[in-house]
Amino acid sequence: MKITFLQIDQAFGRVCWGESCRAVARDLGVTEGALRFHFRKGPSPRYVRELAFRMMYADQERDRLNADERAAVDRLVARALAKGAAVTPRQFR
Repeated sequence: MKITFLQIDQAFGRVCWGESCRAVARDLGVTEGALRFHFRKGPSPRYVRELAFRMMYADQERDRLNADERAAVDRLVARALAKGAAVTPRQFR
């Protein structure tokens, strides 16, 4: 059975949330290797899950700051983004 781009996207989301790749593949009627082949084209589900937890933790820490500190953090982030700070492909795996 062929897998559609929508199914790949949904499968990626399920694996990112902790469901096993094997179980998702079984539900879709494809092999685990087929899913992993498509997942290799971008960031790994493990990396995405780790990044999501880091972002959640950073948001919680930011919420603990007072208004002046929060404004300073926002300026630093804006400055870093203006300089082109972004996730590089090397950080995907």
